[in-house]
Amino acid sequence: MGVNRASELNHLLRSISKSSTTKTSEPTTAIAITNAVLHTLNAGNLPKAVSILFDSPVPFPYSIYARLFQLCSSTSAIVEARKVESHLITFSPTPPVFLLNRAIEAYGKCGCVRDARELFDEMPQRDGGSWNAMITAYSKNSEDEEAMRLFSRMNKIGVSGNQITFASVLGSCSELLAVSLSRQVHGLILKCGFGQNVILETSLVDVYGKCWVMSDARKKFDEIHNPNDVSWNVIVRRYLEIGNGKEAVFMFSRIFRAAIRPLNFTVSNALLACSSSSALMEGMQIHGVAVKMQFDVDEVVANSLINMYIKCWKLEHARAIFVQLDAKNLISWTSIVWGYAISGKTEEARELFNNMPERNLVSWNAMLAGYTYFFQWEKALDFVHLMRNTTKEIDHVTLGLILKISSGLSDVEMGKRIHSFVYRHGFFSNLVVSNALLDMYGKCGNLKSIQHLLEYSAD
Repeated sequence: MGVNRASELNHLLRSISKSSTTKTSEPTTAIAITNAVLHTLNAGNLPKAVSILFDSPVPFPYSIYARLFQLCSSTSAIVEARKVESHLITFSPTPPVFLLNRAIEAYGKCGCVRDARELFDEMPQRDGGSWNAMITAYSKNSEDEEAMRLFSRMNKIGVSGNQITFASVLGSCSELLAVSLSRQVHGLILKCGFGQNVILETSLVDVYGKCWVMSDARKKFDEIHNPNDVSWNVIVRRYLEIGNGKEAVFMFSRIFRAAIRPLNFTVSNALLACSSSSALMEGMQIHGVAVKMQFDVDEVVANSLINMYIKCWKLEHARAIFVQLDAKNLISWTSIVWGYAISGKTEEARELFNNMPERNLVSWNAMLAGYTYFFQWEKALDFVHLMRNTTKEIDHVTLGLILKISSGLSDVEMGKRIHSFVYRHGFFSNLVVSNALLDMYGKCGNLKSIQHLLEYSAD
């Protein structure tokens, strides 16, 4: 909502509000109204506080508006944010820039970027905070190209960014995988004197890592004088994501030499790195560290421990951790079911599956995978029927597994029905599904269908 239309909307909203509220209990003086708003806010009732303000034909102290915008931001209260802005513009035709900046921030936090941009464009004056608020609103709402365009415009007119601006812009570069732009922003950060800011240095490590330029990510990380726990988490995670589990574990080991207590997510990432390379010895060492630092009771770490031991074929260790968990969640249940299923212990897996307090599609696929991997085609088919009668969810993994059942049973008619489903629901472009179809027709000896599939793929 912009400045020029605020009074008109305020009049409309006020007429609606007045028609549905009584006036006998309303405060009659500015001080009394202000106190009423504060009292209502302290009682935790933001909508009522905003209604009192909105129905009051008097200006309020700027501190009240600032507090209301902050609360609207933290609670994503878009209706209240619009009312507060409307009242502010109506009774303060030239409000201070910092309050309009708070309004932009509130709209951004509420996901209403259009409102934020309209207000930004209609501001008679802007400061650096205005640009920061608008760029951050775009970045946080995944409108990364708009964030970059506005940042470029900001620089062209000579407005300098601060660490908040650069953090948001680097976040957008990261989402866009724009390594060239990231390097330009890196140069601006150095030019503006923020080269030693650990938050921005960590953001640079993150964006280079996400763009798979790990040499630059590592170089930037090594340049950080005092990397914090987030910095270490980022470098470990980025090595994990590019498939270099060995280096991820090595960087995790360096954390303790720097006398930094790792985040639970960092411990989890290091365990995932061990899982990816079946590094049992390193995983057990990290398990020891986790116990010593009391991370073993953390849900994130415990689930990663279960996964690591399963990947390293130490099912009894995984089960022991699962049993000791006080609060077993969907991830831990699914992991242990999957562990037993892929180990060939499908009866134990099914018993665990049946005892799950809740399930999702991944849980169903995990159990189904166990039956198919060990050629238990009849049990797999019965399980598919149970699954389809229980949940309507299905994905490419499910379809690939069902096609394996068709292959195992040499049931080409069943495969054709799945093929038809794949076309109707747009799964054919998925490589897993298309390869499973080729495999199914091949094992069923239907070469003509294979030829049709290949011809369709070529088109």
